[in-house]
Amino acid sequence: MAGQDTLKSRADTLSGKNIWYYVASAIGILITFGFGCLPPVHPITPIGMKVLGIFLGMIFLWSFVSILWPSLLGIVALIICGYAPLRQVVFLSFGDTVPVLVLFAMVLFGAIQHSGVTRYISRWFLTREIINGKPVIFSFIFIYATYILAALSATILPALLFMWAILYSVLEDVGYKKGDRYTAVMVIGTMFGAICGQAAKPFTGSALMIVGAYEKAAQTQIDYLHYMFFGFIMCSICIFLYALLIKFVFRPDMSKIKDISIDRFKKEQLPPMNRLQKIMTVSLFSYLVMVLLPSILPKSWPVIGLLSRIGPLGIVILFCAALVFFKLENKPVLNFKEIAGKYLVWDVYFLVCMAMAISSALTVDATGITEFLKTFLNPVLGGHSLTAFTCILVLFCVSITQFANNGVMGVLLMPVVKVFSEQSGANFEAIAILIIFALHIALLTPAASPYAAILYGNKDWISQGEIVRYGVIICLMTILAYTVIGIPLTNLIL
Repeated sequence: MAGQDTLKSRADTLSGKNIWYYVASAIGILITFGFGCLPPVHPITPIGMKVLGIFLGMIFLWSFVSILWPSLLGIVALIICGYAPLRQVVFLSFGDTVPVLVLFAMVLFGAIQHSGVTRYISRWFLTREIINGKPVIFSFIFIYATYILAALSATILPALLFMWAILYSVLEDVGYKKGDRYTAVMVIGTMFGAICGQAAKPFTGSALMIVGAYEKAAQTQIDYLHYMFFGFIMCSICIFLYALLIKFVFRPDMSKIKDISIDRFKKEQLPPMNRLQKIMTVSLFSYLVMVLLPSILPKSWPVIGLLSRIGPLGIVILFCAALVFFKLENKPVLNFKEIAGKYLVWDVYFLVCMAMAISSALTVDATGITEFLKTFLNPVLGGHSLTAFTCILVLFCVSITQFANNGVMGVLLMPVVKVFSEQSGANFEAIAILIIFALHIALLTPAASPYAAILYGNKDWISQGEIVRYGVIICLMTILAYTVIGIPLTNLIL
């Protein structure tokens, strides 16, 4: 009887989820196609109202329903509403360089991840003798290792799940369980390390989406070296600050882990790297160097000039072609079909395609949306000192990303931020880099990001109350760090 009651309860839950799915889908579709029927609000034009309705509908559907099919619907909706003919909309979405770069970067970094290189990187961090008998240092290195793995992966999810699996094993071995404070701070801390790594590379995922919007608004390419250098320093500082919070503010019971030792992580010996792993490791760092060289050396040098001309997209395609061309044991080093089938995240790809199309639609003069946002936000962002303007932006970005997709909000904000940056005398590139990282601190609600939804689904190890409690502190710490340290750092670097 108890078993039947359990099955009935699960069936009721699934039925409730299905009902909400269709209700939320209907609401999102209504917003997408119905908002444009409302009278225009000056200076937004009639076509601008239709475009804005599509954008708001996408935000709702992406946040509460799904990513893939709403993205495809949004592309078609831009054609139906009369914004542009099919050929132009397809070119703005699938034909933009940003989605193509996302696709090939997922293949390249997916191949690196598939080879098992990331396991060796994590093992290196977790076998440093400095962690012996030092729980706080262990906590810092564990979260920092997650950040590095996420930064070097095609998407952060495999790195997050991999490091969570290691964490659960450690927690179970020493006797921690759900409800213990140390369990909560480490589970959400690992999540924090992963989302820091999400923004680390300006040529993959949501970071690339926002970078693409910046480059359209600024009519120039962002400096990858400055971007990655800033991110490395700020993410390192933020993770260090989180470790200090563990020691002095959260103060969990760490007696069970006070004897932590690297021997725990050396139990399962990894074999020496094979030839494939060595090739992938060299490929990883070679790619990063080639992408960064045009930011370091004069473009008048023939090789540097060539790298600058083909850009990150040309470089990643070149690496993929080379790794498919060369064979190891009579097989391509990069099995494109296998890697693409396993590591292409189509949700991300189509989200980026739709974001590129909608960003163009939102920012053209014919819609009047940018002019409306300038007028609407002027009381908030206009007339302030450079420091106050930047602080308000950081606060706004960290707050809004808890409830809306970070990539889409970044795409929408970039042209508006450009206008106010010019008014306040701010360096637009510096402000853009700062808010891209701020927009990725998304973990406070399930709608913040797909990874936040996974964190909320991790009910065996952390409660929703703990996520909110520690998540709020993480957000406040990040805002403080980015305003006190990040603002002068961006001005110093740029």
